[in-house]
Amino acid sequence: MTKGKQAYHHGDLRTALLDAVGEIIRDSGVGAVSLREAARRAGVSHSAPAHHFGDKNGLLTAYATRGFEIFREQMQTALDSAPDPRAAFQAIGRAYVSFALERNEYFEIMFREELHHSEDPELDDAGRRAFAVLLEAVRQVAEAGLVGDKNPMHVAMSAWATVHGMATLWLTGAPSKFTDEDLGTLLEGVFEVSQTELVEAEGGAA
Repeated sequence: MTKGKQAYHHGDLRTALLDAVGEIIRDSGVGAVSLREAARRAGVSHSAPAHHFGDKNGLLTAYATRGFEIFREQMQTALDSAPDPRAAFQAIGRAYVSFALERNEYFEIMFREELHHSEDPELDDAGRRAFAVLLEAVRQVAEAGLVGDKNPMHVAMSAWATVHGMATLWLTGAPSKFTDEDLGTLLEGVFEVSQTELVEAEGGAA
């Protein structure tokens, strides 16, 4: 049986089409994604992607949703594996950047609303669940007295914005003189919330 004549179950076809999107982005960039090309790479009829996803934005919405799910899993693993709240906060930062660098086919579209159906409830839920992992890490450092009187939500938003900016700069080549070791050093500083605040908090607790 040739690839083009494979019989897929519903879930298998969806997976095959989303896998095809990843291949297209890795090979040629987001601009090359189309329903027709996804169908061709998946070896299915040209009408199959439209039947499952409606249009190109629907296809990319589903792909971004899967990206957020993988993203959340990686951050959750980092959180669960860390020995203490401070280490967990830093580990999530490393997981964020690692995801951006290693799974850039997802990262490239996850935060670009012009490519999605932004009202899609599954995409919204996946994004919120990913952010919730960071919020949990902030809750833990707050309970440990490491963020002073800062609003945990503000800390989480600041951390998210900072590490996203670092990841984006790294991907675009702006800090090309940096090494992986430099990146680790930067994250040590960024994900201690504030070196001064931590020292003051720990000094006050002593």
